[in-house]
Amino acid sequence: MNVRALTIGEFEQESGVPRQTIYYYVRTGLLPPAQKASPSRALYADDHLALVREIEALRRQGLRRSAIKERLEGRVLAVGDGGVDLVARREEETRQAILIAATRRFARKGYKGTRMADLIEELGITPQVLYGQFATKRDLFVACYKVAVRFMDVFLKPRFESARDSAEMQVWYMYADSGIKAFAPNLMILATEVAQHDEEARRDLREAYETIFGDTVADFRSMRRSQADPPFSDELIAHAIVGAFEQMLVRASLDDEYSWRDVAHNALGLFLAVRAVYQGELDLSDLTTTYGELLDEVAKLPPPVPEELKS
Repeated sequence: MNVRALTIGEFEQESGVPRQTIYYYVRTGLLPPAQKASPSRALYADDHLALVREIEALRRQGLRRSAIKERLEGRVLAVGDGGVDLVARREEETRQAILIAATRRFARKGYKGTRMADLIEELGITPQVLYGQFATKRDLFVACYKVAVRFMDVFLKPRFESARDSAEMQVWYMYADSGIKAFAPNLMILATEVAQHDEEARRDLREAYETIFGDTVADFRSMRRSQADPPFSDELIAHAIVGAFEQMLVRASLDDEYSWRDVAHNALGLFLAVRAVYQGELDLSDLTTTYGELLDEVAKLPPPVPEELKS
């Protein structure tokens, strides 16, 4: 059960009972004490809220305080011994609220346009609360990215387990990826931008990437008959399949000619073609012999730049 941690202000607002009355109920044993989060801050649980509402209902029925206390004694003891760490729960609630708000801002404003001061104002928290959770904006972005990764991982695991084959797994992956794109369409681009300028972020985001693409990479590796067959990087091919799907989505967004199903259908066709190569149904043995020298030659060339743009 998801137990909330309520401040006295939130408790007062939701119960409709003034805080002085709540404090009185605690002093007289009608309510168990709140958990201390700091010398000047205490937290209450949903069970406190249910109890105070019951106290108020019994008072309206005309019961005296002693009778109410006797009737609710067992409940008060149970709530007091609930064993829930409300301070930790409140910390986690605050962290999740920051992550949700930050992910939305990163999606709308980009990395550079997202300011920690704006998040502090939006959430109504102090700088100490925000920086106590995330020391830098980089840490915050990486955490937001990992939230998206965890969403995909949790969503996909049961569907992968029941999928008939790797192609069906790919369909579910594209569906989950579309959900992330709908919420934060530029998240992957932002991750690339951040990783280019921060070695620590690059390492963290690489781990997240491995979570996203791990199943597809493992799937391709399992199809290999030997390390040299076919002559591809399993990891790069996995990224290419996803990249092709995302580029098709970009094209589909430009007009109404293509639906999501059209995009997924064509991306799945690419996946099946690659799988056929891995399973030996398509022969690409001439890739190295025919094009290897050209690839070596072009790889040594500097990127082409229009003459008018050269400094």
